Amino acid sequence: MNPRPLTHFSSRLLAFAAGSALGLSAAPTTPTTTESTPTVSAYTNQPIPTYVETYVPTYSSNYSDGGRSFTNTGFTTSGYYSSYSPLFTFYFPPTPPALGAPILLFRRYSLGQPETTLPQLLPYVGEPFYAPLSAHLHREDLTKKQLARLDAYQAGRSTALAELHAKLASLRDSDAPTRARALADFSAQQTPRLAALESEAEAIRENLVNGCFTQSGADWNDNRTWALGDDVRYESRVDEFKVIRASAFFASGLSPAQRRLLREFAMELDEPLGEPTAAIALDAAKPLFFFAPETARIELPADLAPEVTAKLDAYRDAKAALKAELRAVIYKQDRAFFSFTRTKALRALSELQAPRLAALEVQTEELRQLLAGYPRPSRPPMSFLPEELNNRISTYLREKQELQRTLVDKLAAIKAEFPTHRVEYSRQGEGYGVEIVTSRRANRGEEARVEAIKAQLATFNAEQSRRFSTLTQQKNKIQTDLTQAVKAKLKPTGNNVDMDLLLRNFASQFSQQETWQRYRDYDTAVLEPGLSPEQRRLLYADALVQLDLPLPRGSKSP
Repeated sequence: MNPRPLTHFSSRLLAFAAGSALGLSAAPTTPTTTESTPTVSAYTNQPIPTYVETYVPTYSSNYSDGGRSFTNTGFTTSGYYSSYSPLFTFYFPPTPPALGAPILLFRRYSLGQPETTLPQLLPYVGEPFYAPLSAHLHREDLTKKQLARLDAYQAGRSTALAELHAKLASLRDSDAPTRARALADFSAQQTPRLAALESEAEAIRENLVNGCFTQSGADWNDNRTWALGDDVRYESRVDEFKVIRASAFFASGLSPAQRRLLREFAMELDEPLGEPTAAIALDAAKPLFFFAPETARIELPADLAPEVTAKLDAYRDAKAALKAELRAVIYKQDRAFFSFTRTKALRALSELQAPRLAALEVQTEELRQLLAGYPRPSRPPMSFLPEELNNRISTYLREKQELQRTLVDKLAAIKAEFPTHRVEYSRQGEGYGVEIVTSRRANRGEEARVEAIKAQLATFNAEQSRRFSTLTQQKNKIQTDLTQAVKAKLKPTGNNVDMDLLLRNFASQFSQQETWQRYRDYDTAVLEPGLSPEQRRLLYADALVQLDLPLPRGSKSP
């Protein structure tokens, strides 16, 4: 169990005890009648110092961790040990989008802003150990044993996911009662294994945070010298958000269900407040509903029956009460001097909330049954165009997106390899390509590497130009056929139809359809009756991976 970092007060207390132990006499103090000006450390949302002064005995030791050797040395100055305290860099997972929401398919890279994400984290965006794992991946200090454990966990998870996908595909054309019965039978077989996988995920999280005798831990709280409530004058909503979000991954004593609920609560805290009456404006978007698995959000159908609305409100209120209790304990115990005090309080709350969290799962399944009879507003409308033209437009949009992704990824890869050279898009005939301009300060070795890349880009750009030309021809043919299809369907008089506008509208519809394809597992995990909670969480976590969300950057500052 990692102790909390020393606060400004505890550092002074330790220094006083050390001075007393050494027989140092304390200087006389003059009482003051006014409150002293708070130090910089009182500003909880400011960067924390990287040098810590504490009293420890002088020592020198060697040890090995994960095949690497380390040497710790210390020196004393008037009974104190001054050392550099390296901080971990932590990454937190991206915020899951609402069901059917637009997603960023192509990431934009700015020349002056190189990416500092960890792409190795993508398979773990739905896992409870994402944040502690990020610190170890960034520092590259995972042991062989930890890597083997992660591989075994991912293998078990992939096997279970493949089985679930196969079962869902086999029941795609079945009627609702048959599908529900078959899923219930399969759930009874698979859920025990999924529960064991979730227990293993929690054990991995515990190991990554606290470590063990031969493995180092990575706790977000070790980067922190402040606590909620230390000085409310300088505390902000941002500070509370940071602690709540981190508690979901690092706090000891919480149940997995509470951790998921805290991630959802952190999303609520992170939502911009905006203008106070914006939510009741006539043109305001409908509010999103937090459903299950936790962090999933849906748009509720219109014209719900009053009894359904009442049950949804009761579900929302029950969730809000659980979040409020969690928030109150975390806020109060964040100032606890000993970590075991905080752990004990959170464990007691976990036992208290466990029956209500289980009842919430039952409520969720009842609501799914009630919502099954309503249309799902997140699904895009179907097109009235002929199926053959629909397929051609879908193929064209997919190939166009693949071309754009190829160009974006190529630009990003070369910028990462040659950060001191100019890398940008350039016109290549009718299309686009990637160009690199050699820096005047490059040495001969770098110039040779750049010339080799230029030779590769010549072939790459020629291929992209060919693809661009082919897509241009497809676009022109689709425009002609789309015009004829619309005229045949709408029978407009004369030629007063704006075909460019129609094409943009239909292209937008098909883009929505393609985006929806990436949300199918999300939709199934949240709204398909008959699945167990464990199956839903497995499917939902994988759906977040398949959305390929941009991964946030890391930070040492808590």
